[in-house]
Amino acid sequence: MFYTSRKVAWLDLCIIPIYVLGQIILPIGLLAILTLLHIEIPVTVTIMLSSVITSLLIVLFVLLSHRHHLWSKLRHHLSDLRRHVKLIALTYLGYLISNGVFLALMSHLPEKWQFKETGNQDALKIFFEQTQWLPIMFIGIVIAAPIMEELLFRHLLIGELGKKFNIRFMSILSVILFALLHMQAAQTLLEIVPYLLLGSMFVITYVKSNGNIAVSIVTHMFNNLVAFIAILFQM
Repeated sequence: MFYTSRKVAWLDLCIIPIYVLGQIILPIGLLAILTLLHIEIPVTVTIMLSSVITSLLIVLFVLLSHRHHLWSKLRHHLSDLRRHVKLIALTYLGYLISNGVFLALMSHLPEKWQFKETGNQDALKIFFEQTQWLPIMFIGIVIAAPIMEELLFRHLLIGELGKKFNIRFMSILSVILFALLHMQAAQTLLEIVPYLLLGSMFVITYVKSNGNIAVSIVTHMFNNLVAFIAILFQM
């Protein structure tokens, strides 16, 4: 059974303002502090540091809000993770195939609708321009972002709010909101398709593993690791 309890952890809604403030206010505040201390750090690094700090704040909040059953849940999720390695592999393969089919179909569309890389992927390359900061980029992209986004889009939207508003509806909403989040630098509307497919992959691994957030986090980390390595080879 997907839910062991029908009681919604409404306190977890605090993840949303933590995420929003961390992504908007924290970079400005961090940049101001560094300026006052006469510490010169590229803006891109400041943004990534803010993302890492936001992720830590969200994780800390979730740990505190679920502290009563934390260790038993954590042990269960981690021990159960090994059972879902095949699920992760098959779902990732399905994502690669479906995304490949989309790219093949897109090549037959008018040129103005086509794109080689999404605006989000192009924007990410800016973070790789100064190689001395790559360790921070790795932590931010491969570790922090997956944890933060999975807690927000899967744990909160599906795992908690799904108890109240129907799991299927919240799963679809999770995919759509996740895709829209990655459309900030988009040049064409069709760029949303790869992120709809990506969000669907994470939702499938989460739901099919009976709400094991560790499974979707590992899937997300693996995807971002592959993307991270791919960008390195392109630089």
